[in-house]
Amino acid sequence: MKYVFFDIDGTLRGESRTITERTKAAIRQLRKNGHKAFVCTGRAPVSITPDILEIGFDGVISSAGSFIEIDGQYIFESSMDPVLLKKALLLFTNAKVGFTLETKDCLFQSVYAKEFLERREKDKSDNPELARMVEQRKRNENIKPVSEFDFGKDKVTKIVFISYDKYALLDTVPHLSKDFNVVQFSKPEDDYINGEIIVKDCTKAHAIERVIDYYGASLEDTIAYGDSMNDYQMLEKAHLGIVYEGAKEKLLGIAYDTFIDPDHDGIALSLEKLGLI
Repeated sequence: MKYVFFDIDGTLRGESRTITERTKAAIRQLRKNGHKAFVCTGRAPVSITPDILEIGFDGVISSAGSFIEIDGQYIFESSMDPVLLKKALLLFTNAKVGFTLETKDCLFQSVYAKEFLERREKDKSDNPELARMVEQRKRNENIKPVSEFDFGKDKVTKIVFISYDKYALLDTVPHLSKDFNVVQFSKPEDDYINGEIIVKDCTKAHAIERVIDYYGASLEDTIAYGDSMNDYQMLEKAHLGIVYEGAKEKLLGIAYDTFIDPDHDGIALSLEKLGLI
């Protein structure tokens, strides 16, 4: 039995923002063949749309490892230490960097992030994470202004950042990197910078380990699919890391194999190539 972990944006879904019928059928066949299939995404639970869940998975890892749900039950939940959260928010606010605070049930967005995404609404981007954020705003995906955030009640799992001022953002990195993994999604040639910060001991890789421990299985039976830098630890941890062929060189350097464009059935073709379906 293999345990197969799939990122969503840029992996299961391409620029079309849909999952091909062949890929849906492939994942269902994977499970029929006795393997376990998991979503493993940076999205918060509230951001995982029905079209993804309706495919059918054995479990869902969300918020880049902060939540693990198996067979409809949460087996793990984690949130940021309030002291670290306040430190990050102070740094971003002083640098005028836009941010979204992700919790289990809601997203709290700063004014700067809201304005940024509204300006980019009509732009077509090859940055899957930016496209996802724009899509969230269009769907009004339980997004609230950051002024409604309650430090005493709302537990933050991850912070997404975005800014036109690259240097202002980069100036915050030395102060954040001690406690967080700072992941950048944008390219050097982009006129903005976007990414996320994740607590160091709560990544997709840690989530894979927790899932394997839950089942009493072996990491040698794990396969992970991803395309961006927030997948790096996961792809490195899994026995076989399968990377989108257009990913950054750093990811391609640790890949066991690559998959083609998700809109051209890349995941389905890869599962067939591995002999899993």
